[in-house]
Amino acid sequence: MSRIPETTVRATGTFPSFGRGISAENTGFTLRLPCIGGAQQQAQPLPPIATTPAQTQTPSEAAIIISSLVRRIEFLTADGFAPYTGRALEGGGMLTQVIAAAMGLVKEEAKGRFDFGVSWVNDWSAHLNPLLLTRAFDVGFPWARPNCDGVNLEQTSQFRCQRFFFSEPLYEVITGLFVQSGSRFKSLRTEEIAGATLCVPAGQPVHELDDHGRNWVRDNRVVLMRPPTVDECFRLLDSGTVDSVVESELAGRASITSLGLGDKVRMIEQPVALTTYHVLVSKSHPHARTILYYVNSSLEKLRESGEYDRIVERHLARFWEAQGVPNPAISVTPAASPTAGSARRETAPPPPPAAAPKGRTDVTRK
Repeated sequence: MSRIPETTVRATGTFPSFGRGISAENTGFTLRLPCIGGAQQQAQPLPPIATTPAQTQTPSEAAIIISSLVRRIEFLTADGFAPYTGRALEGGGMLTQVIAAAMGLVKEEAKGRFDFGVSWVNDWSAHLNPLLLTRAFDVGFPWARPNCDGVNLEQTSQFRCQRFFFSEPLYEVITGLFVQSGSRFKSLRTEEIAGATLCVPAGQPVHELDDHGRNWVRDNRVVLMRPPTVDECFRLLDSGTVDSVVESELAGRASITSLGLGDKVRMIEQPVALTTYHVLVSKSHPHARTILYYVNSSLEKLRESGEYDRIVERHLARFWEAQGVPNPAISVTPAASPTAGSARRETAPPPPPAAAPKGRTDVTRK
């Protein structure tokens, strides 16, 4: 009888026990397997490797997954924060229009199964607590994000970091120190600022005053006044009640222009901080993660389509036109963002008002 051809396979590695002579410790052993059909089989050629790359969706093409549990989102903002929000501004302000355009993309994906509203409560200090914490509204904007990884955060920043989630940046701004034209303040050196009375509108963060080792608030090196609006801060500055106003550059410039203080107020050249504005939602909200997914995904698609840039640039152009100066390059510098798009720096109110975005309810709280 003829000998059946064999194929030799050398195996290495660790194997379970197979019985006689082979155990988990046997490595490098040889198996002799008879070839089926009694003849050595020829190696078959492998099929050709595909050279055409698989079709993948880019982020802008990827569909936004619609949850059956989140059919409507109620956004909360306020007047008096030009150029970002304000019912008298085009589209309700630059960031209101960005939010509306982003949510419009979610509505398109949902095909009638999703909607949103924008409401106005003119008391910023009431937005976080109680209105958002109690879920009277789902989402608030625009809010600055403190450095939540920092140490020794002052109390309002701790509260914001502990109780709220933040979206990806909507926009980046320069926060500046505004003083009277003849003020003795020339820089942000602590020895120069110590003892000054600073005005920060209610609801606006003060954590930036402690950044970079300044610790102005934590160490009680300055006195803070917290009136309800940006305009009121500049009225106090004009009257000499406060020494300085801490505000984002363009919101400050918008207020100065509206109050006719252009020749009386200047901004110290050195910025206090670069600040990003965000959408925020309470961590206790049962659908917080889904809401953030809607906001972040639609913002990314808006940026990639170019619509975000078109909205921002239109508002910036009208703002600088209202200021009577050319649009400076600093106003179109993108904010750091993990997306391919951008969140830009500040703006101000357009000349004639246009229709505000559709919202569920207009609420004004004095």
